[in-house]
Amino acid sequence: MKKLIVIILFAFISSVASAQIAVDSLSSDALNQLLIEQVERLAEETEDEIDYEELLDNYIFYSENPININSDDIVNLLELRLINVFQYEALKNYRKFYGDFLFLDELEMVEGFDEQTVSIIKSIVYAGADNSKDKVTLQKMAKYGKHQIVARYEQVLEDQQGYEKVDDAEMLEHQGQHFLGNPQKYQVKYTYNYRNKIRFGFAAEKDPGEMFFTDKISDTIKMVLGDKYHKGFDIYGFHVYANDLGIVKDAALGDYQLSFGQGLTLWSGMSFGKTVDGSSVMKQGRGLKPKTSSTEFGYFRGAAVTLHHKDFYGTFFYSNRKIDANISVADSLNEAEMVSSLQETGYHRTIGELLDRNAIRQQVFGGHIAYANSHLEIGYTLHHTRLNAELLLQPSHYNQFYFQGKQLTNQGIDIKYVKNKFALFGEAAMSDNKAFAGLVGVTARPTGYINFTLFYRNYDKKYQNLFSNAYAESSRGQGEEGIYFGMQAALAPYWNLLVYTDFFRMTWLTSQVYTPSWGHDYYAKLSHQVNRRASWNLVLRSKTKMKNSTDAFVFSHYPIFYTKNSVRFNINYKIGENWSLGNRANYEHYYNDDQTNSNGFFICQDVAYKPVGKPYSFSFRYAVFDTDDYNSRIYAYESDVLYSFSVPSLFDKGMRIYLLGHVKLFNSLSLYARIGRTIYSDKDEISSGPTLIKSNHKTDLKVEAIWKF
Repeated sequence: MKKLIVIILFAFISSVASAQIAVDSLSSDALNQLLIEQVERLAEETEDEIDYEELLDNYIFYSENPININSDDIVNLLELRLINVFQYEALKNYRKFYGDFLFLDELEMVEGFDEQTVSIIKSIVYAGADNSKDKVTLQKMAKYGKHQIVARYEQVLEDQQGYEKVDDAEMLEHQGQHFLGNPQKYQVKYTYNYRNKIRFGFAAEKDPGEMFFTDKISDTIKMVLGDKYHKGFDIYGFHVYANDLGIVKDAALGDYQLSFGQGLTLWSGMSFGKTVDGSSVMKQGRGLKPKTSSTEFGYFRGAAVTLHHKDFYGTFFYSNRKIDANISVADSLNEAEMVSSLQETGYHRTIGELLDRNAIRQQVFGGHIAYANSHLEIGYTLHHTRLNAELLLQPSHYNQFYFQGKQLTNQGIDIKYVKNKFALFGEAAMSDNKAFAGLVGVTARPTGYINFTLFYRNYDKKYQNLFSNAYAESSRGQGEEGIYFGMQAALAPYWNLLVYTDFFRMTWLTSQVYTPSWGHDYYAKLSHQVNRRASWNLVLRSKTKMKNSTDAFVFSHYPIFYTKNSVRFNINYKIGENWSLGNRANYEHYYNDDQTNSNGFFICQDVAYKPVGKPYSFSFRYAVFDTDDYNSRIYAYESDVLYSFSVPSLFDKGMRIYLLGHVKLFNSLSLYARIGRTIYSDKDEISSGPTLIKSNHKTDLKVEAIWKF
């Protein structure tokens, strides 16, 4: 009765408020915008070409297979960082006090859930009876299971230098300059899902330049490649996964991912780094999950299981797979005895890249045990990595403390304590060379919609781990110390402010600067939901780091500071029910102690047409950019076919356009097609080496078909 009265009052207040201002919380635009910002930030941090499929696969999965807000699966919202730990606790308390949700509008009654959060999660949750404990039968799986097949084709249409026909002598002399395969990229995925409890599927992919069925290779090249010569897809993967089957919380066979604690001891795959949500850097380990993407590195292959009894959990796993590595010494059978580096690009296009393919075997085994109650989580992780060939790096200024050898053992303890408006989290880890790494943080919500986070990290320069993915400025999580402060505040209804500052110090040399160094990162984002049809945000960022001077008149390297300042403004608005428009403007300014100054700007117009009740839609962008050089480059997310994200790095002077179309046929088959072109006005060649295009334009094409049944 109490809940019914509250719901009636809420419905009345909402109807009155909607006469004044209404936010379209039923749209998934808010979730899309959140992911766009995360991906752009990741692209800026890594500065490398990345396949975002694996990182975003879980978000897409739950958008198509929503989470029941009345089940324990709501922890996935926390794991995906769509809600913070206080909102998660508030959700559980609301259900405990009032019972199950009857409809999603009740979310606005939960403490700490503002309009933005509700609009983000509404697209991937539903309110229904909790049937997660129902018995799984083959009959139910056959009747209610969902099948999906995804097939995608991609290609750069211009001729690239690496595809030019050359004789065997030229190809053998320059083993990294000539592609053996065709310029097309192919991908096929099949997945089955029964109520998010039973999942299985497979994935296969061939990158541009890699050999396929129809490529003709001479006998001479085949002899050089030996057992590395093959036809077909470059990678095949499969997974079988079960969830919440009695004492078995999770079980996986085939390809899977593991993530525990704060990622310092064991976190495979990718993760968002410095989150756009400046209020929190606290991670929520996802434990054991299937690996459903075609990403070629950073995962396990074998078997794993998570068992639970009351408040105790135990995960045990074994992985055995071949990984890419550069062979420096081989025996008479061409088996690797020593390798100089591990490779993670996933490319096998040239003779050199193919010789590195599946060069060594990597075995990993271990486990994670944990105790978790309503307030406290504490876990212990231990895993051992074994290579069948010695890893001996080429000596350099900065890699003296990197892992070398055949075996590596890592262990660590993680803890999280949440009570009322306070959360403490941390992790301490050690590698078998007795080097330590640790982090500790506190998040507090003193009042209303204000969150604060204070976070300290200290990673020893000798700490070694091949599966660490904790919060860090550097990609290795080694030889770093830093302190972070972040805040998120709802300044007023429909206004939100995110800020953070991060001060860091590298305690050893890096590939960019041959001395211990330091820097800082400042970030602020102000966003406003004007009404149900319009929203805007303004982002300011300033980041200062150190690197080696490139002064040509100096014979020795010396450190200098460089700073990159960014200003970005976005506005999105709707015209009628079918048209959506967006505008974006970026300004970048780079300068360093060598008196180098570089400026860049980017502006674009986005148009999207999604007619209500129609099975088709399209989106279009026209953009212009002008940067002085690569230092002031701009990363700009682009709409893409489903399961694919595009974030090109734009620099020099030119324009970028693309057109994306979607049509749904027979209620089960969807077709996507996307074509984009970048045209430069200040150069006649694009890229270099094997990807060199002798033209001022580059055109990319993608076609995708999705069949659901």
